[in-house]
Amino acid sequence: MNAEKKDEQLWQAVYEARAAAYTQQFGPLPDDILKVMNLNVVWPGGGLYQLAAPQLSPTSWLTSSFGLSNPDMPTTVATEDVVVEHDELGRPVKTSMQIKGKDKTATYPGRPGYGYECMVLTHGQAEWPLWLLQWAVNSEIQQDVDFLGRVDKYQGMTVEDIYVGGEQMVNILITRARAPLPATFKLPNGEMNLLVATTITDDEMIWSKSNGRNALMNILQKSGVGQFSKPDRPSVLHPQGVDCASIKSREQAEAMAEQGLLRRGFLFPPQFGGEDVAFNIAYMPRHAYMRKLFADKQIGELVQQGLIENYRADPEYEGDSFIAKRIRILASGAKNLSFDIDIY
Repeated sequence: MNAEKKDEQLWQAVYEARAAAYTQQFGPLPDDILKVMNLNVVWPGGGLYQLAAPQLSPTSWLTSSFGLSNPDMPTTVATEDVVVEHDELGRPVKTSMQIKGKDKTATYPGRPGYGYECMVLTHGQAEWPLWLLQWAVNSEIQQDVDFLGRVDKYQGMTVEDIYVGGEQMVNILITRARAPLPATFKLPNGEMNLLVATTITDDEMIWSKSNGRNALMNILQKSGVGQFSKPDRPSVLHPQGVDCASIKSREQAEAMAEQGLLRRGFLFPPQFGGEDVAFNIAYMPRHAYMRKLFADKQIGELVQQGLIENYRADPEYEGDSFIAKRIRILASGAKNLSFDIDIY
């Protein structure tokens, strides 16, 4: 038997062993794997699975990479200049790219491929985990970031503001899987580790930098959140959130921002010439910050087209609170847009 045939048989054996393990531990795999279009050439046997996980609980769903532990990984090539064409409904219909050899190919002796698969757990099916894992597999395959090595070195890792579609960004904590999830799977090409990406709040992320990522996961498990993700859940550290109306000074607002309970935004955004000075800073909870961020992005796209010439952001206050209750945005020109950013 020639070497190529042996490689094919090993690849198939690994795929079947991993599929059997997922089916036993979580639930049946779907018939079709979701391909990551810009990685079709460099990751031909890999993709994403999204499936119900009744073995965990009746409401559990998981979204997982499937193929980072393949025997033909790590890849020796990467893609660049990727162009995706869409039809009138916004569906991708054609992808073109350049393929280049990597200057330095990652090697992980003793690991099956990159050594792991990464998953997101949710209660019920959701689309946003697919965006998150596309970011993760692109980072690993294209840039060789070695998530597994970083998780082990730093006892977990956090990443801020990953775009997951629509007007949504998430912070995540990546750790090794904990019970009741299996930590590893035995594959024909070695032991595959399981990593889990869990959404976390701003204050949880800041707290973990001083107290440790594993310590944060301990708290998440004790609180009942565990390794399940919900982008808009309350913080386990400050479940009541912030009473914005009770904040009476910049010093109080700044202290809240340092803890991750408020974010610093700009009334007049930097991309339109706004300065990073005290009178241009608006303190707001994360949901309002994100709403204004994407409103300004939408306006910015029209500015680039010459359709917007004027921009106003008017904060409205209630009583003697230092935090605006609402910010009204008006952009005008050949096209007019208005947004009400409700803060509390």
